[in-house]
Order: sequence, then structure tokens, then C-alpha cells
Amino acid sequence: MGQEFLTRLNTKDTPMNLITRVTAAILLVLVVLTPKTSAQQKRQTTPKPPPKSAAATPAPTFDTLLPADSYAVYVEVRGAGQLIRSSALNDLLEPILQLSKPPKEFKSFVKWLNAHAEQVMSSRLSIATWPMNNKGIPEVIVAIEFPSAEEAAKFATPLNEFLPTVVPPSGPVPDPKTESDKSGAAATPTPGFHLQRLGSVVLISPKPWTMKQLKPAGSKLLADDVNFRTARNRFNSEPIFVFIDMKQVKKQDEEQSKRVAEEARRQEEERLKQAQAEKEAKKSDEPSEPELTEEEIAAQEEERIAKLQPVPSNEIVGKEAATPDPIFDALSNVGSSFFSGSSDWPDAIALALSFDDESFDLRALLVNPPGEKTNVLPFLPKWIPGPGLVPEAPNIFPVNTDLLVTMSVDLPQIYTAMSMPPPAIESTNVRGYTVNINRAGFESPFAEIEKRLKINIKDDLLPLLGSEIAIRLPMTGMIGIPGVFIWNPEIQQEQSTSTPPVLAIAVKDKEALRALMPKLIDSMGFKGASSFAQTERREDTELVSYANLFSYAFVGNFIVLSADSAAVRQIVDSYLKHETLSGDPHFKNYTRWQPRQLQGQIYISPALMESYKTWAEQPSTRISDQTRAFFTRLTTVAQPITYALSNEGLGPLHEVHIPKNLVLMAVAGISGETNPPAGIQNERMAIGMMYMIAGAEQQYKTSKGNGNYATMEQLIAEDMVSKEMIENSAYKFQLTVTGDKFELTAVPSEYGKSGTLSLFTDHTQVLRGADHNGALANASDPPIK
Repeated sequence: MGQEFLTRLNTKDTPMNLITRVTAAILLVLVVLTPKTSAQQKRQTTPKPPPKSAAATPAPTFDTLLPADSYAVYVEVRGAGQLIRSSALNDLLEPILQLSKPPKEFKSFVKWLNAHAEQVMSSRLSIATWPMNNKGIPEVIVAIEFPSAEEAAKFATPLNEFLPTVVPPSGPVPDPKTESDKSGAAATPTPGFHLQRLGSVVLISPKPWTMKQLKPAGSKLLADDVNFRTARNRFNSEPIFVFIDMKQVKKQDEEQSKRVAEEARRQEEERLKQAQAEKEAKKSDEPSEPELTEEEIAAQEEERIAKLQPVPSNEIVGKEAATPDPIFDALSNVGSSFFSGSSDWPDAIALALSFDDESFDLRALLVNPPGEKTNVLPFLPKWIPGPGLVPEAPNIFPVNTDLLVTMSVDLPQIYTAMSMPPPAIESTNVRGYTVNINRAGFESPFAEIEKRLKINIKDDLLPLLGSEIAIRLPMTGMIGIPGVFIWNPEIQQEQSTSTPPVLAIAVKDKEALRALMPKLIDSMGFKGASSFAQTERREDTELVSYANLFSYAFVGNFIVLSADSAAVRQIVDSYLKHETLSGDPHFKNYTRWQPRQLQGQIYISPALMESYKTWAEQPSTRISDQTRAFFTRLTTVAQPITYALSNEGLGPLHEVHIPKNLVLMAVAGISGETNPPAGIQNERMAIGMMYMIAGAEQQYKTSKGNGNYATMEQLIAEDMVSKEMIENSAYKFQLTVTGDKFELTAVPSEYGKSGTLSLFTDHTQVLRGADHNGALANASDPPIK
């Protein structure tokens, strides 16, 4: 999953950010965050009806107002009132209201929304943002569509009266004592929003706009865009739909790049003209430098670039250079080549969010015109998926697998893509001229490996392998709740070594690969490895171990590889005992929603949520009692996270189901962090300072200390520790140094008021602590997690 699935909300800096959890309130967040204008806004009434002689026009909708090329992002919330009243939204609001102590404006807005939810029960809320032109259109336009104009007018009036109480004015508030209009009335501040009604549609924006600005003559409507219709039809039942027009974004970026390049070219021409004028003005007897041809300029530029390349050398001052490992370098070259290349984004990305009592389901569809290839991951253009398949990896991995990633890949196409040379001709600017430089001499990243293995990977190895590749990874310690997970090196190392990574690759020809493996291992640098290889045969499986340094086994239709023989042996044992992940009730029940044919699958076991419960119950976890109680209540029923990658013919479809309670834990963790009790905040600051001082000690020892640690006074004198931070802290620090050892302690300045946790660390770099009623902590205290 790599990344955390929710962004942090900061209610102190931007209070209205919290309203993003209230989908119907997205309009206020965007209005507050957009630049304020000085344009005057008046509360508007229902537009005057057209003359009786005019032909009746159909009531406008947001679809008939919004052109395809005006905004890059379109958001649609179906049934806004139903969302406001839903348990999903109210459950998300509960930790925010209870733990973060949001501002009164947010509380009043939530109260107002609930009071008026019935009026927008079946209304559609639409948002357009990220403008694509400079025609004066607002940064964002929000539309609320009602069944009739009468209902829209009935809602617009109280909304127009309420918004000024939560949306700040767009300019400084005038002093009523000194400023007044011509009639003598007191001046009023400029509202920070513009509200108007067009028939049954209520529109809100940060500043006024006109239909000519928004919808120039001949504009193509967004509803007529093929990609938009495709995505909207696919996600027609989800309550929240988002469409991102990447084609317009790429077009804007290209235009911006052209403008930058043109400006740079203009500045270079001016610089050259100025230099030429200065040269002509300077009277000199020296002959002028002859003008160079394009070939001579290109040759000089190639010579200059060649001089910039690092020159390999076997000599280093004071020591001999270490001989690089050719296998490691070759593998690193392959890895870097896989991630190289520019991102290739689709024409559009469509997102949809739905929810029920157990999970939040997020879907992402990558859309391109029919017949055009779409990368599964735009930022990994060389990852080419294979055909859809029914994953078999769950049939071989143990039932206690924490994190399983399996995918279908087209290995021959990936090999070909990575072996293709980059463009041989690149352009550069030399003295105002565009010169082509020939980048010859490309070598495939597989060349060195194939030389070592003495095989052709494409012809000798890839035909033996299938398209399914799976990875089993440790999970605990890899994923943390935003804002509350404190990383501890000791715990991280213990957890990561308990369940080492395991790679499984589908095999087409098991006998041929079995005969090839010893040759591959010998060629990879394990000379004579076959002499100490140990082979175990159990039924139809075979396990080969090389002195506990490397192991592999043929299990089912896979070859399983790991640096830990115990991990491979566990997989063999669980497979023979039929205790695999595919038989686990959690796996079967929570992957039931996935299509049968997949190109990728991720499964994160319920152990993630269970570990959070254990974490929250530990006394050393520095969270408030209220947050701890909230965590404990949410983790009573642990559930897995599931992900699927498929393709229905419209483009790659990513779908992830996240347990509702896990989302609530993330929101609770973020909310608790925004307003922690003073004692806990002081304790966390002290923990950070303990790490900072211990790090400074390590740095001093390896540099000026010549193997010895420094006193606090020495660290302060060397500007490695701030004296002000030590003196202004709510904790008292004591550092004892004896040569190559040190002990650092910290206790609350006022026990019970400034904190309750006593801290200890030493040269082992392990931070420990406990509640000692204000007394010193020691090396026997538990580690701080």
C-alpha cells in the first residue's frame, strides 16, 4: 500500500479542512482556500422572468452549464441529504467532534447541515475546480440541483444568510465608526462568496462570474465528452464520483512549458544581443573569433559533456578503493531501468467512493479513447500486466500470511521494453542554437547479468516461467496510523526479521527450471554452492537450501525463493498440511467481491487492526485516555484490507476495500493529534529531544570526539544541541558521560502537570521510559514504542 490512505487534517491552521469529511460542505472548504477578491457581491433574488413573448427555455442544470475544457476536476455527490444523514459520515464526524475540539464555526456548520438535510435529500451536489483557462472564471464553482425552482429558492435564502457566519470576508472588515456609504449607513465587509440561483440550480463561487466567461460560444459541454460519459456510466451507482481530465492537465502543462521555453529563448537572445553590442563597442586590435559551424558546436558540446562524466579510478586518498560487486551492480542497473522512463498518464481518471456498514470502497478507472493502450500504473510505464487470471498464490502461502501481493505480468514484453534504447538523439542549447547530440552506445540492463549467467534470459529463462508473481511481506511496523505511530528502530528490526520477504513465481516447465537453478546460482557468485546444498523432498515438493544463506523450493506450480530457509520451509509445511491462505475464512469472505479474472491482488490480514488494539492498550503509548478508549472500541472486530486490479474493457480498474473501523481509527488518530493534552504534548517533545541529543552524541563521537562522547555543555558549544530548547522544555535533562559511554535521562519539571513519563537512553540508542512518579528512568524500563 506504501502510502497512508488518509491525509492529515489540521484544524488549527485551516479549520475548514475538516469539512472535507462532510461531503456536502466541500463547497466551503474550496471557497475558503481560494484567493479572495475585492469584487462586491450582493445577495441575489430570483431572476426576473423573461418577457411573455420570449420562448420558454429549459431549466438549466450543471451539465448544461459546464464546458469540457473549463475545469479539470469534476466532483459529483448524489443524494447530498442522504450522505449527511448516513451513518458513515456521522461515524467519521464523531472522533473529530470529540477528540480534535474543532472551532465553533465547524460545529455550527455541522448542526446547520443536519437541520437542512431534508431539503437536499435527493439533490445532486456538483463541484468544478482546477480552471484550465485565464478567462476570469472562479477557482471553484459549486452547484446544488433541486427538483424544482421553488425548492432551490427556498434553500438559497437560509444558505445565503448562514454562509457569512462561517466563510470569512474576502477583504479587511471596515470600521463602522469611520467608514460609511453616501447615505450614511455603516459600511459592510465584502462577503467571501458569491451565491446565485439559475432556475432549480443554486451556484456558489468565491467571486462573481458571467455565462460568457464560463461558457464561451461554441463550447463543448462536459456531458458530451466521450471519456466523461464512459466513466460516469461505469460509476452511476456510487454516491460520490470524481472525474479528472488528465488530457486537459497535460495540455496545460505543455503550454506552460512552451511559454517557459519561449521566455528562456527570448532572454537568451537579448543576452546575446547585449553581449554582441558590448563586443562591437569595445575597440580591440584582437581578431574576432571565427563563427563555428553547427558540427563544430556539437563536437565541442560532446567534449564538454564527456569531461563532466565521472572518471573511474582505483585510487582513493589514504585507502584503496573497494572492488564493486558486479552482480549487485547489474541487479541495481536492472532495478533502476524498471523505474526509469517518463510517466504516461491516461486521458482521464475517474474515482468513485461507496460505503456500507463494514467498509469504504474506493475505485479508480484509467480511461483512454477506445483502442489506445492505458498503463496500469502511469508512473511505472514499464510494468506491463499479463492476461487476467485466477490467482493461485493463495493456495501455497501459509494461512498466517500478513501481506500478500500477487500480480499477472507479461515478462517477455517487460524484458523487451527495458531492453529498448532511449532516443539516440537529444537536443541541447548551445550559445542560443538548438544542437542535436547523438547518445550512442546504449547497452541493455540485462547484458551484464546474461554475461554472468551465460544464458539468454528471453530465450532460456522466461519461457520456463508463468505470468503470476507473488510476494509475501511482513506487515507489522510497515503501515502506521497517521500522526500517532512512533517508529522504534529496535521494534522495527525485530518485526521485520520475524517474517522475512518471500518471492513466488509461477513455473511452466518445472523440470527444465530445476536443472537450470544450480547453474544460475553458481553463475551469480556462489561458486561451488552445489557442494554444500541441502535438498529435502516431501511428496511433490522439493526444498534446496544453501547454508541458510539462500533457499528455494518448488511448491505446486511455483518456485518459492527467500534468503531465509525457515521461511521457505514454513511454506512447504503449510502447503503439505493444506493450511494455506485460500482456506482462511477471512480471506475467502473478504475477497468474495473481487472478479474471478484479476491482473493484481493485495491482501492485508486482520493482524493489522489487531496490532493497533495491542498498541493502544500499552501504557507506553502516548495518547490521551479518550483516544485510547476510542481505539479499543473500534478494534473489537478486526478485518482485512483487500485490493483488486482488473480490466472490464474500459481500462484498468483499481479497487480497494478498507474496513470502516480502520478508517475511523485513522481519523481518530489524526483528530487526537490536533489537540493532545498538554502533558502528552510535552512528553512527545521530550521524546523528540532525547532522540536529537542521542543522535548528536553519535555524531560527536565519530567526528570531533575521536571515539568519546560529549557533555551537554560540549554539545551546546558545538551548536549540536540548542540551549534554548533545553532550558525552555517542560522536562529536565541530565547527561552523564564516561568516555565511550553515556546515559541520558529526562523527567517532568512538574510531575503530573508537565508530564508523567520519565525517559532514559544511552549509547545503545534505545529509548526507554515509564511512570516513576517523577523519579529517574533506567535501563530496565520498557522501550518507548
